[in-house]
Amino acid sequence: MDAKWENGGSLAMKTVGRFLLLVVILNVVRYVIAGLVEGPLIMPSLMGVMEAHPNLFTSEFTTLDWITSFTYNFVMWMVVVWVYHLAHSSLAGSDVIKSLKIFGIGWLFFASVSLIYMNHYGVGREFYLWNILDGIITYSVVGIANGLLYRRLMGTADGKEKPETADF
Repeated sequence: MDAKWENGGSLAMKTVGRFLLLVVILNVVRYVIAGLVEGPLIMPSLMGVMEAHPNLFTSEFTTLDWITSFTYNFVMWMVVVWVYHLAHSSLAGSDVIKSLKIFGIGWLFFASVSLIYMNHYGVGREFYLWNILDGIITYSVVGIANGLLYRRLMGTADGKEKPETADF
C-alpha cells in the first residue's frame, strides 16, 4: 500500500463521515424546523384524510413503522444531498440558491410519485395533495439548511476554507 492511497482513503472516510453528519443534521432540521411549520399548516388536514379513510391509511404507527419512516426519510435526504454534492459546483448562485435548485428537483420527483399514487386511488386523494404541499415546506426548509451548512461541514473544492472534499 502506498502513502498516496492511504491519504486518499483517509480523506474519503472523513468526507463520508462529514456527509453522514450533514444528513443527520438535515433530518433533525426536517423534523424540528419543518415540523414547526407543517404542524399547524398541513398536519390537521393530512391526518384528517387519514382518519377519514382508515381502510386506506394507518394513522397509529408501531415502533417498526416509525423506524421505517425515519429510515426512508434519511435515505431520501441522503440521496438529494448526494446529488447536491455531485452537482453544486456546476450551478450558478449562492450556496442556498444552488441547494434550492437541487432540492427543487428532488421535490419534483417526490411530487410526481405522490401524483402517481393519487391517480391510482378513487378515495383519499386529498392525502396526496396535502403530502405534495408538505413536500414544498420540507424540501424548502431542508434545502435552505443544506445551503447554509454544506460548505461548513464539507469544505470547499479548492480546500482553502476546509480540507478538500473527496469525490464519492
